[in-house]
Amino acid sequence: MPNFFSAFTSEVFRPLVTLLIPGAIGISTWFIALLWRFPRLKLLADGNHTEVGLLLLLAMTFAGLWFEDLGSQFENWLDGMADNDHRENWFAYLRTAFEADPIGRRYIRTLVLRLKFELGVAWAMLCAAVGLFWLASLGLDCTLVLVNLLICLGFAGLGFKEAMITHKALSKNRANLLLDIRIVSKGQNAVGTSTARQRPPE
Repeated sequence: MPNFFSAFTSEVFRPLVTLLIPGAIGISTWFIALLWRFPRLKLLADGNHTEVGLLLLLAMTFAGLWFEDLGSQFENWLDGMADNDHRENWFAYLRTAFEADPIGRRYIRTLVLRLKFELGVAWAMLCAAVGLFWLASLGLDCTLVLVNLLICLGFAGLGFKEAMITHKALSKNRANLLLDIRIVSKGQNAVGTSTARQRPPE
């Protein structure tokens, strides 16, 4: 029997979290406004679900890549605002090749994925918030627009705030991985360990 959860590998989960989900959020209000503004487009979408689904997938991917690029620029800004130790550790980490794969590297990959998701959703919420003004001009109830606008802005602010926290956690863990790495053989307990230098080349 095929394993259902095998589909959720990192190769599938990563673009889903960093591209498709933010992309879908970002274009949602704009797509609704398009269907509302152009009734013929709505009729065309009702009769061509497969083609419209493909176009939406392409639009979500394009928007997701755009939000990811904006997130990278925000991350670079956070790097510039950090102290010199952060930048030196970051460049040293990029030059480091580990003979063994420390547990901390898997944790860092999780933090990177979380950071990209937080920044992608933050920018996507801002894009969706702008689309709400078009919906308001088309006749959407002002109270509904205001509520959804507050939700979008709230999630955007939360995303940027959490991204800054995640960025600090990444900085601390990268600096930690530049220290001595403890290697434990099978059958050894935490007492019987050896350390191996894994510092970057000078």
